[in-house]
Amino acid sequence: MGVINVTPDSFSDGGDYLDPGAAVDHARLLVAQGAGIIDVGAESTRPGSTSISAPEEWRRLEPLLKRLQQARLGVPISVDTCKEDIMVRGLDTGADWINDTSGKASHATLARFATYRQMSYIAMHMPWTPDIMQTTPLGPKPALAAIATFFAQRHQTALEAGLKPTQIWLDPGIGFGKTDAANVQAMAAVKTWASTYQIAVGVSRKSLLGRTLGIDAPKQRDAPSKTLELGLAMLGARLIRTHSVLPLKRLLDLLGEGVHV
Repeated sequence: MGVINVTPDSFSDGGDYLDPGAAVDHARLLVAQGAGIIDVGAESTRPGSTSISAPEEWRRLEPLLKRLQQARLGVPISVDTCKEDIMVRGLDTGADWINDTSGKASHATLARFATYRQMSYIAMHMPWTPDIMQTTPLGPKPALAAIATFFAQRHQTALEAGLKPTQIWLDPGIGFGKTDAANVQAMAAVKTWASTYQIAVGVSRKSLLGRTLGIDAPKQRDAPSKTLELGLAMLGARLIRTHSVLPLKRLLDLLGEGVHV
Protein backbone atom coordinates (compact mmCIF):
# COMPACT_ATOMS: atom_id res chain seq x y z
CA MET A 1 0.00 0.00 0.00
CA GLY A 2 1.78 3.12 -1.24
CA VAL A 3 1.21 6.23 0.87
CA ILE A 4 0.37 9.72 -0.39
CA ASN A 5 -0.39 12.48 2.13
CA VAL A 6 -2.09 15.63 0.85
CA THR A 7 -1.35 17.49 4.07
CA PRO A 8 0.97 20.36 4.97
CA ASP A 9 2.03 18.76 8.26
CA SER A 10 2.47 14.99 7.96
CA PHE A 11 5.67 13.84 9.65
CA SER A 12 7.29 12.40 6.54
CA ASP A 13 5.99 13.97 3.33
CA GLY A 14 3.84 16.86 4.54
CA GLY A 15 3.53 19.48 1.82
CA ASP A 16 5.11 17.35 -0.93
CA TYR A 17 1.85 16.45 -2.68
CA LEU A 18 -0.60 19.26 -1.96
CA ASP A 19 -0.98 19.83 -5.69
CA PRO A 20 -3.32 17.14 -7.12
CA GLY A 21 -1.20 16.87 -10.25
CA ALA A 22 1.94 16.14 -8.24
CA ALA A 23 0.01 13.63 -6.13
CA VAL A 24 -1.29 11.77 -9.20
CA ASP A 25 2.20 11.71 -10.72
CA HIS A 26 3.52 10.20 -7.49
CA ALA A 27 0.68 7.66 -7.47
CA ARG A 28 1.65 6.62 -11.00
CA LEU A 29 5.25 6.19 -9.84
CA LEU A 30 4.24 4.08 -6.84
CA VAL A 31 2.10 1.83 -9.03
CA ALA A 32 4.93 1.47 -11.55
CA GLN A 33 7.19 0.45 -8.66
CA GLY A 34 4.77 -2.25 -7.58
CA ALA A 35 2.17 -0.75 -5.26
CA GLY A 36 -1.01 -2.80 -5.28
CA ILE A 37 -3.05 -0.14 -3.44
CA ILE A 38 -2.71 3.66 -3.14
CA ASP A 39 -3.63 5.15 0.25
CA VAL A 40 -4.40 8.88 0.33
CA GLY A 41 -4.83 10.93 3.48
CA ALA A 42 -5.78 14.58 3.94
CA GLU A 43 -5.38 14.87 7.72
CA SER A 44 -2.16 14.25 9.62
CA THR A 45 -2.19 11.65 12.41
CA ARG A 46 1.37 12.28 13.58
CA PRO A 47 1.78 12.49 17.36
CA GLY A 48 0.75 15.93 18.60
CA SER A 49 -1.25 16.87 15.52
CA THR A 50 -4.66 18.46 15.91
CA SER A 51 -7.80 17.53 14.01
CA ILE A 52 -9.06 19.57 11.07
CA SER A 53 -12.70 20.06 10.11
CA ALA A 54 -14.46 17.65 7.78
CA PRO A 55 -15.02 20.39 5.15
CA GLU A 56 -11.29 21.21 5.13
CA GLU A 57 -10.32 17.54 4.90
CA TRP A 58 -12.72 17.00 2.01
CA ARG A 59 -11.50 20.16 0.27
CA ARG A 60 -8.02 18.64 0.19
CA LEU A 61 -9.15 15.14 -0.70
CA GLU A 62 -11.91 15.51 -3.30
CA PRO A 63 -9.82 16.94 -6.18
CA LEU A 64 -7.26 14.17 -5.79
CA LEU A 65 -9.84 11.38 -5.71
CA LYS A 66 -11.41 12.73 -8.90
CA ARG A 67 -8.02 12.99 -10.60
CA LEU A 68 -7.11 9.46 -9.53
CA GLN A 69 -10.37 8.20 -11.03
CA GLN A 70 -9.53 9.90 -14.30
CA ALA A 71 -6.00 8.52 -14.23
CA ARG A 72 -7.26 4.91 -14.21
CA LEU A 73 -4.24 3.53 -12.38
CA GLY A 74 -5.61 0.00 -12.29
CA VAL A 75 -5.22 -0.44 -8.52
CA PRO A 76 -7.61 0.20 -5.62
CA ILE A 77 -7.62 3.64 -3.99
CA SER A 78 -7.82 3.85 -0.20
CA VAL A 79 -8.96 6.82 1.88
CA ASP A 80 -7.11 7.31 5.17
CA THR A 81 -9.39 9.14 7.63
CA CYS A 82 -11.03 8.99 11.05
CA LYS A 83 -14.26 10.74 9.98
CA GLU A 84 -17.22 8.60 8.93
CA ASP A 85 -18.61 11.32 6.65
CA ILE A 86 -15.30 11.43 4.76
CA MET A 87 -15.28 7.63 4.53
CA VAL A 88 -18.70 7.54 2.84
CA ARG A 89 -17.90 10.49 0.59
CA GLY A 90 -14.66 8.80 -0.40
CA LEU A 91 -16.43 5.62 -1.46
CA ASP A 92 -19.02 7.65 -3.36
CA THR A 93 -16.20 9.44 -5.19
CA GLY A 94 -14.52 6.27 -6.35
CA ALA A 95 -12.39 5.01 -3.47
CA ASP A 96 -12.26 1.24 -3.00
CA TRP A 97 -10.80 0.93 0.50
CA ILE A 98 -11.31 2.75 3.79
CA ASN A 99 -8.38 3.02 6.19
CA ASP A 100 -10.14 3.94 9.45
CA THR A 101 -7.40 5.46 11.58
CA SER A 102 -9.71 5.77 14.58
CA GLY A 103 -10.86 2.18 14.26
CA LYS A 104 -14.26 3.30 15.47
CA ALA A 105 -16.59 3.47 12.50
CA SER A 106 -20.11 2.80 13.75
CA HIS A 107 -22.17 -0.30 13.03
CA ALA A 108 -24.43 1.80 10.81
CA THR A 109 -21.49 3.06 8.76
CA LEU A 110 -20.02 -0.43 8.48
CA ALA A 111 -23.42 -1.67 7.29
CA ARG A 112 -23.35 1.01 4.62
CA PHE A 113 -19.87 -0.15 3.62
CA ALA A 114 -21.33 -3.62 3.08
CA THR A 115 -23.45 -2.22 0.23
CA TYR A 116 -20.21 -1.46 -1.69
CA ARG A 117 -19.44 -5.00 -2.78
CA GLN A 118 -15.83 -4.42 -3.79
CA MET A 119 -14.73 -2.31 -0.83
CA SER A 120 -12.31 -3.32 1.93
CA TYR A 121 -12.08 -1.89 5.44
CA ILE A 122 -9.01 -1.42 7.64
CA ALA A 123 -9.53 -0.71 11.34
CA MET A 124 -6.45 0.64 13.11
CA HIS A 125 -5.91 0.59 16.87
CA MET A 126 -5.33 4.10 18.21
CA PRO A 127 -6.34 4.42 21.89
CA TRP A 128 -6.53 8.22 21.91
CA THR A 129 -6.59 11.08 19.44
CA PRO A 130 -3.24 12.12 17.91
CA ASP A 131 -2.96 15.34 19.94
CA ILE A 132 -2.77 13.44 23.25
CA MET A 133 -1.95 9.83 22.34
CA GLN A 134 1.71 10.04 23.38
CA THR A 135 1.03 11.87 26.66
CA THR A 136 0.52 8.60 28.56
CA PRO A 137 1.27 5.86 26.01
CA LEU A 138 0.40 2.24 26.71
CA GLY A 139 3.20 -0.03 27.88
CA PRO A 140 3.73 -3.54 26.47
CA LYS A 141 1.23 -5.59 28.51
CA PRO A 142 -1.65 -3.06 28.40
CA ALA A 143 -1.03 -2.41 24.70
CA LEU A 144 -1.07 -6.08 23.71
CA ALA A 145 -4.24 -6.68 25.72
CA ALA A 146 -5.93 -3.59 24.28
CA ILE A 147 -5.04 -4.51 20.69
CA ALA A 148 -6.25 -8.09 21.11
CA THR A 149 -9.58 -6.89 22.52
CA PHE A 150 -9.90 -4.26 19.81
CA PHE A 151 -9.25 -6.81 17.06
CA ALA A 152 -11.86 -9.23 18.39
CA GLN A 153 -14.51 -6.54 18.83
CA ARG A 154 -13.89 -4.78 15.51
CA HIS A 155 -13.85 -8.01 13.56
CA GLN A 156 -17.11 -9.17 15.12
CA THR A 157 -18.81 -5.80 14.64
CA ALA A 158 -17.78 -5.67 10.99
CA LEU A 159 -19.08 -9.20 10.40
CA GLU A 160 -22.39 -8.39 12.08
CA ALA A 161 -22.68 -5.27 9.88
CA GLY A 162 -22.48 -7.44 6.78
CA LEU A 163 -18.84 -7.26 5.72
CA LYS A 164 -17.21 -10.48 4.57
CA PRO A 165 -14.05 -11.77 6.31
CA THR A 166 -12.05 -11.04 3.16
CA GLN A 167 -13.09 -7.37 3.38
CA ILE A 168 -11.89 -6.87 6.97
CA TRP A 169 -8.32 -5.87 7.81
CA LEU A 170 -6.93 -5.07 11.26
CA ASP A 171 -3.92 -2.86 12.04
CA PRO A 172 -2.18 -2.81 15.47
CA GLY A 173 -1.37 0.89 15.05
CA ILE A 174 2.38 0.88 15.50
CA GLY A 175 3.45 4.27 16.87
CA PHE A 176 -0.02 5.32 17.98
CA GLY A 177 -0.45 5.72 21.75
CA LYS A 178 2.18 3.12 22.65
CA THR A 179 5.69 3.13 24.10
CA ASP A 180 8.58 2.00 21.90
CA ALA A 181 8.73 -1.28 23.84
CA ALA A 182 5.00 -1.79 23.28
CA ASN A 183 5.41 -1.10 19.57
CA VAL A 184 8.17 -3.70 19.25
CA GLN A 185 6.21 -6.32 21.17
CA ALA A 186 3.12 -5.57 19.07
CA MET A 187 5.18 -6.22 15.95
CA ALA A 188 6.29 -9.57 17.40
CA ALA A 189 2.65 -10.43 18.18
CA VAL A 190 1.69 -10.11 14.51
CA LYS A 191 2.55 -13.80 14.12
CA THR A 192 -0.21 -14.72 16.59
CA TRP A 193 -2.81 -12.27 15.28
CA ALA A 194 -2.18 -13.24 11.66
CA SER A 195 -3.35 -16.78 12.41
CA THR A 196 -6.87 -15.39 12.99
CA TYR A 197 -7.16 -12.09 11.11
CA GLN A 198 -5.99 -10.33 7.97
CA ILE A 199 -3.30 -8.05 9.37
CA ALA A 200 -2.31 -4.71 7.87
CA VAL A 201 0.61 -2.81 9.35
CA GLY A 202 2.54 0.42 8.85
CA VAL A 203 6.01 1.07 10.27
CA SER A 204 7.44 3.16 7.46
CA ARG A 205 9.71 5.97 8.70
CA LYS A 206 8.21 5.78 12.21
CA SER A 207 9.67 7.93 14.97
CA LEU A 208 10.63 4.87 17.02
CA LEU A 209 13.24 4.20 14.32
CA GLY A 210 14.48 7.74 14.71
CA ARG A 211 14.78 7.41 18.48
CA THR A 212 16.32 3.95 18.61
CA LEU A 213 18.67 4.33 15.64
CA GLY A 214 19.44 8.04 15.92
CA ILE A 215 18.00 8.96 12.51
CA ASP A 216 16.31 12.33 12.80
CA ALA A 217 15.14 12.84 9.20
CA PRO A 218 12.11 10.62 8.43
CA LYS A 219 13.06 10.13 4.78
CA GLN A 220 16.42 8.69 5.89
CA ARG A 221 14.66 5.86 7.76
CA ASP A 222 13.69 3.89 4.66
CA ALA A 223 16.40 1.22 4.98
CA PRO A 224 15.51 0.17 8.55
CA SER A 225 11.85 0.47 7.60
CA LYS A 226 12.38 -2.22 4.95
CA THR A 227 13.99 -4.51 7.55
CA LEU A 228 10.95 -4.23 9.80
CA GLU A 229 8.48 -4.50 6.91
CA LEU A 230 10.07 -7.68 5.58
CA GLY A 231 10.09 -9.17 9.07
CA LEU A 232 6.41 -8.32 9.54
CA ALA A 233 5.56 -9.93 6.22
CA MET A 234 7.43 -13.05 7.32
CA LEU A 235 5.40 -13.04 10.54
CA GLY A 236 2.19 -13.06 8.52
CA ALA A 237 1.20 -9.44 7.84
CA ARG A 238 -0.58 -9.50 4.49
CA LEU A 239 -0.70 -5.77 3.80
CA ILE A 240 2.22 -3.38 4.31
CA ARG A 241 1.62 0.38 4.26
CA THR A 242 4.79 2.15 3.13
CA HIS A 243 6.23 5.34 1.66
CA SER A 244 9.03 3.62 -0.29
CA VAL A 245 7.53 0.89 -2.47
CA LEU A 246 10.22 -0.36 -4.85
CA PRO A 247 12.76 -1.86 -2.40
CA LEU A 248 9.98 -3.47 -0.37
CA LYS A 249 8.38 -4.93 -3.52
CA ARG A 250 11.71 -6.48 -4.48
CA LEU A 251 12.06 -8.04 -1.03
CA LEU A 252 8.48 -9.31 -0.96
CA ASP A 253 8.86 -10.85 -4.40
CA LEU A 254 11.38 -13.18 -2.79
CA LEU A 255 8.66 -14.37 -0.39
CA GLY A 256 6.17 -15.14 -3.15
CA GLU A 257 2.42 -14.63 -3.04
CA GLY A 258 0.29 -13.46 -0.15
CA VAL A 259 1.46 -9.95 0.71
CA HIS A 260 -0.03 -6.72 -0.61
CA VAL A 261 2.12 -3.56 -0.79
